[in-house]
Amino acid sequence: MFLLNQLLKLRHTPPGGAEMSLLDHLEEFRRTLIAMGLCLLAGMVLCFSFTDEVMAVLTRPVQELSARYESTTLPAGVDAGDWCTARRAAAVLPMLAERERAEFTARLTPRQRELAAAVPQLQAARALPAAEAGGMLTTPLLKSLYESGANPHPAGEEANGGGLMGAFQPGEAFMLSLSLAFFCGLIVSFPVMMYFLLRFVVPGLLEHERKLVYKCLFWGFLLFLAGCAFSYFLVLPRVLSFFFNYSREMGIDNDWRIGYYLTFTAKLILVFGVIFELPVIVVPLIRLGVLSYELMKRTRAYALVGCLALALVLAPAPDPGTMLIMALPMYLLYELCILFARRCG
Repeated sequence: MFLLNQLLKLRHTPPGGAEMSLLDHLEEFRRTLIAMGLCLLAGMVLCFSFTDEVMAVLTRPVQELSARYESTTLPAGVDAGDWCTARRAAAVLPMLAERERAEFTARLTPRQRELAAAVPQLQAARALPAAEAGGMLTTPLLKSLYESGANPHPAGEEANGGGLMGAFQPGEAFMLSLSLAFFCGLIVSFPVMMYFLLRFVVPGLLEHERKLVYKCLFWGFLLFLAGCAFSYFLVLPRVLSFFFNYSREMGIDNDWRIGYYLTFTAKLILVFGVIFELPVIVVPLIRLGVLSYELMKRTRAYALVGCLALALVLAPAPDPGTMLIMALPMYLLYELCILFARRCG
């Protein structure tokens, strides 16, 4: 209640301006919401036109995870790229005519041709009981591939390969594109939306307050990008690796559905971008006298509980690991804000 009262005081009448009634405040709030909605719509249209590029960026972490898993199952001397090409070639070659088969194999390296020839025999050995598979392993390469547990099927066709499942409904791909455009449009338009929101909260800006808002917008944009990058490059690979390995240990397939994966990834990136905006919210309140060093220090324990509660609500996965990964940077940023408040005091 104290914080709410302080925020309402920020909507003071500009110097020389007329007193605004409650209806005027509501009308201005309506205009602000419309402006924020138009910004979100523009961001969605922009991201929808780059759906293929956005999807390639968001699926890259799981593809890299699958490639790392593949490399751990290959024997020494077998390159993961050559093995992937050989598996795809082995799936295509039986469907080609003799002339086309010759032209296709001529484009492969000798190592890729050798691996492609070994794929059908390895598939047959995998289909047999372990005691009977030895008869199919006629070369040292086949034996090493079989003993290492290499996957002879094309990517996404066998369990634990980290593949992404296709659409199960006629309109699922289109709805997925819209959902992806919404989350990515929210990420792109968030700094502009924050500008409109700040302009509504403090309409009667003095000169030093106006400079403070501009600085906050600049740093807010950088912090938002930093949060998204932190999530994409550091948090997302570790979270995916944890779920991937945990499922493998339990014998559960990692054939993830593309819609759920992209929604999970977009939410995680967006939430971390919002989390990194905490200093942009707290620092102006410190400068405007709404918050003080003593108040923030006294409520540190409540802030920790609040960070955990927000992580519980905002985390795209309900596991404790994801929530702690989300709550920790949020609380560290709050501690940095306390240090800033102490410096300003």
